[in-house]
Amino acid sequence: KSDEKLGNQIVNYALKFVGNPYVWGGTSLTKGADCSGFVMSVYQKFGYSLPHSSASQANCGKKVDIKDLQPGDLVFYRHGSRIGHVVMYIGNDEIIHAPQTGEFIRTESYSEYIKRNGNRVRTVRRYLD
Repeated sequence: KSDEKLGNQIVNYALKFVGNPYVWGGTSLTKGADCSGFVMSVYQKFGYSLPHSSASQANCGKKVDIKDLQPGDLVFYRHGSRIGHVVMYIGNDEIIHAPQTGEFIRTESYSEYIKRNGNRVRTVRRYLD
């Protein structure tokens, strides 16, 4: 499928920024971005226009089942009653995200992340058609 190929291209582009800083409200892939600014800027490179807020991003695209994750899909997490974090699925049980202040854009095991945060998954979105 073409969207799967594009999903891998998006993931490979996102991986170039591992190690760059988390900056609250930031959208710079090199100087620093927050979780939603990071995925917004990655998708922008491929011609997709996402809002700069994880809560708004969670209302875009197509809802998919968490069991059907493909590279490039975004998983949104609740923080209290609202959406407060977004991660990008890489494939092979890996995610990439900009975690929080004082940390850096990084990859980690999705199953480990789910063990810690699974009860907070709000929605999974796919933007590729």
